[in-house]
Amino acid sequence: MRWILRIVGAVAVAALLAVGALVAVPTERVAGLVTDRLSAATGREVVIDGAVRPTLWPSLGVRAEGLRIGNPDWVEAGPLLQAESLHVSVEWAPLLQGEVRLDRAELIGPDITLVRAADGRVSWDFAGAPAPAGESSAAEGPETPAAPGGFAIGFERAEVRNARLRWIDEATGQDISVSGADAVLSLPSGTGPAGLTVSAELGGAELELAAEVDGAAAFLDGQVRPATLSLGWPGGTASFEGRLALAPALDGRFEIDATDFGPLLWLAGLAMPDLPRGLGRDRIAASGQITLPGEGTVHLRQGGLTLDDNILAAELDLLPGEDRPLLRGTIVADSLALAAPAASGGGTGGGSAGAAQEGWSRDRIDVSGLFGLDAELALRAGRVDLGTAEVAPVEVNATLDRGRLVFDIGSIGAYGGRLAGQFVVNGRNGLSVGGDLILAGVQLNPLLSHFADFDRLEGTGNASLQFLGVGNDLATIMSGLEGQGDMAFGAGAVLGFDLAGMIRNFDASFRGEGARTVYDSVTANFSIADGVLTNDDLELDAPWGAVRGEGTVDLGAQRLDYRVIPGVMRDENGQVGIEVPVLIDGPWSDLRFRPDLEYLAEQEFLEQRDRLAAEAQARLAEEQDRIEQDVRDRANELLGTQIEAGDTREEIEGALTDRLTEEAGNALLRLLGGGTEQAGDPAATEADQ
Repeated sequence: MRWILRIVGAVAVAALLAVGALVAVPTERVAGLVTDRLSAATGREVVIDGAVRPTLWPSLGVRAEGLRIGNPDWVEAGPLLQAESLHVSVEWAPLLQGEVRLDRAELIGPDITLVRAADGRVSWDFAGAPAPAGESSAAEGPETPAAPGGFAIGFERAEVRNARLRWIDEATGQDISVSGADAVLSLPSGTGPAGLTVSAELGGAELELAAEVDGAAAFLDGQVRPATLSLGWPGGTASFEGRLALAPALDGRFEIDATDFGPLLWLAGLAMPDLPRGLGRDRIAASGQITLPGEGTVHLRQGGLTLDDNILAAELDLLPGEDRPLLRGTIVADSLALAAPAASGGGTGGGSAGAAQEGWSRDRIDVSGLFGLDAELALRAGRVDLGTAEVAPVEVNATLDRGRLVFDIGSIGAYGGRLAGQFVVNGRNGLSVGGDLILAGVQLNPLLSHFADFDRLEGTGNASLQFLGVGNDLATIMSGLEGQGDMAFGAGAVLGFDLAGMIRNFDASFRGEGARTVYDSVTANFSIADGVLTNDDLELDAPWGAVRGEGTVDLGAQRLDYRVIPGVMRDENGQVGIEVPVLIDGPWSDLRFRPDLEYLAEQEFLEQRDRLAAEAQARLAEEQDRIEQDVRDRANELLGTQIEAGDTREEIEGALTDRLTEEAGNALLRLLGGGTEQAGDPAATEADQ
């Protein structure tokens, strides 16, 4: 705005300098006076290609055709301003009293080119231009915009019509053009309020801006002044009321309410994203007390944000950082309603056939937004309706540091239970996601339906999961997932088939009333490698029996290959009577349940082998016992011992030693003739023989 006032003031004074020679001095001389004065005021080359026609009545003025004001030497995009004509006139009565009051100021058809260089220089900076004689410097703090020669400038209406504005930002690569712009500037006096209205076409939409500043001269000198701003476009409105400075610096209350931000995003070279319902698809509104102290910080207090029907409160601070800004604060909501995911179909099949056929999405996940700023936010919500489920309450702390987003989940009431732990999205060196989560007392059916598209399990459960996935799309992440976990479910049911009835009736197609298999508890541990979940210790306990299970779940391919071995018909002691293995396999959307006859035959063969081996071992042990008894009987008969079955080795060796010692002594006595033989002693008789 300062450079516009310089141009207007310089032209007005140039017209006054020419008043004494309006008739005698050629228009070329008048044009020279005007361009010299403008060049001195702006420090830029000023050229008037057409005629300069001064006027005396009813006001003193000048009309210049073909005005051009150059840009700095480093700008190659063209002149700062190139207009079809400039018409300026001043009122005679105020002029005679030493005040320049514009009666008319018009700039017709200007082409304005504003450039910001990569190093921060701007093409509209006239700070280096010498101040014309009689004009106070900014450091002296003038109370009014002074015209050269000490005249005070004021005007009721200065117009810019049919302007074309081009904005070039070499730092960001932006190149934006605005056409059909009309502006009206009102500056009755430097110490009073100044008003500006602008209308222009932005991206095919009409935009209207109105601004008013109390104390234009002080505002132009960089002071903070009371100000009001309003902006309107076909899709919304924005307003500000408070204090404002050119620094920029401001302090006041703002309000924004829009159903379409397209025209404003067009200015930034962006397109309106396709937001979900509940996150601003139909309406976004914001309000609060905002402060920019001019130190590179932004502070929001008493902030309110409306996203469709959701209302949030926010207290935020945006601070400068070494590489990117840092956003800190708290966001709170009593209740949030988010759009339900698109129905995946399926029904009782446990999921969507389309999902199974198409698999996980291979669309690239764009995480470039994670590097726009760093953040430390506390998120609190009393209730969040996800459409398919409700979570309440929600307490999450989010930390974003150089593209790595960490959600520390203090507590989320989810699916009838609670979720806690940590979830990480890391955009450094590609995308990776990981987590360490604990679920307690959750309802299994809505949980698995929402996250795994599987709706065949009812009941409550606890689980823990540690996982890590790497990839730039969901299919790659799921196919390479690594991790481990465990689960413990309470009483519930598996829907879609009656396992106990299937076995009792020896009919794989049996469904039974309600087509469900109830259980009392389920426990299992699992590991995940290359996107495949493996489990070998599933234990299910039920009133009708028990189930063991093992197998794999291919998370990447969305397939199940699992064997359960149910035992049914418990007796009065709780022992299982019949065990028939059942295979569960196929895509999640079309699982098959059938008895595993091959496994059953294999187990029968193994049982027969073990039985025959046991029988052979028993017969071998029996024969060995018989032979050992025959040996003992013969030894007792020949040696006269009393060796019994079950005697230890030491006892047998002792008995044999005693008998041999006795016989050796008797034989020695007979040899020496010292022994007395009893008549009829069969042993002696036998020994003599």
